[in-house]
Amino acid sequence: MNQMTKILPALVLVIALTACEQENGNGNNDVQSREVVVETLRAELRSFSEVVRVTGTVEALEDATISAEVSGRVQSISERGTHVRRGQELVRLDDRIVRSSVEMARANYELAEDALRRQEPLLQDSIISQLQFNQIRTQRDQARSQLEQAEKQMSDSRITAPFDGRIEDRMVSAGELVNPGIPVLRLVNLDRVRIHAGVPERYINEIQEDTPVSVSLRSYGGGELESVVRYAGSLIVPETRTFPVEIVMDNEAGLLKPEMVVNLAVTRKVWDDVLIVPRTALVRDEDGLQLFVIKQDGDLKKAEVRRVVTGASSGAMIVIEEGLEPGDEVIVTGQTNVSDGDFVRVQSQRTYF
Repeated sequence: MNQMTKILPALVLVIALTACEQENGNGNNDVQSREVVVETLRAELRSFSEVVRVTGTVEALEDATISAEVSGRVQSISERGTHVRRGQELVRLDDRIVRSSVEMARANYELAEDALRRQEPLLQDSIISQLQFNQIRTQRDQARSQLEQAEKQMSDSRITAPFDGRIEDRMVSAGELVNPGIPVLRLVNLDRVRIHAGVPERYINEIQEDTPVSVSLRSYGGGELESVVRYAGSLIVPETRTFPVEIVMDNEAGLLKPEMVVNLAVTRKVWDDVLIVPRTALVRDEDGLQLFVIKQDGDLKKAEVRRVVTGASSGAMIVIEEGLEPGDEVIVTGQTNVSDGDFVRVQSQRTYF
């Protein structure tokens, strides 16, 4: 009993000293344990473009369904996927009947031409009248017209490419009989394409020809292509309340295909030297919008709330018109977990992209 009486005061003294050491020596650790981990972005004056985002449909600038102009049986036709040059033969029709017509028409023309030549001296000697001579000349002209028509049919039995391109479809096969107007194949040139889109009517006085536009191919595993608006319509489509725009661009790499749906970012307005931050950096409460910036407090960092006024926005970024200064370090990740005056630890600092 006497030994326990001696040990208890000593044990109490040891516990008290240990608690005192922890309170005095490890207070900074308690602050660090209350730090919120955040990511930040250093606000800078930058150029900012406000864009209108719409979708557009791609079509080839040269896309033709080629039809037969004369009747005939298909002797040969190019395969799908074949690249052809302008004037190259695509389809050949059986021309034996047409060839006979040409030979007959040529013989009739030569006979009529010879008859006219023989009548000229007779007219000069007044052996025949001017009326008779005119009738013979008319017969010669009719024969020449028939020859030209037959030669045209002969030429049309060979269907040639009207432009450089690639055969994308065949509607007939060798051996089939075709008539005038029957489609035989489709020829497409993808070196240049046209993109059609409709822009909401409220932008009709802001988006004009030569307005910059970015074409996104991310849905197809590609990047972005830059171009300009070639045509901006002045009439609004009543059904959609949009006005048409058209973009024409080179497509030598073949990334754009007919009927593709692409995302367009049409520039509405450009600002110089403005402060922009990610939309996600903003926190909304009952009084409006705010964001948090980093302030140094000795060796530690604190979050300071700022009431802000926002301006134009585009995509993930928004302009800050009031409440932010160049060089401020804005919290862009973790801002929903902090309050004004909280200690924070900056895990990383982002850069503008």
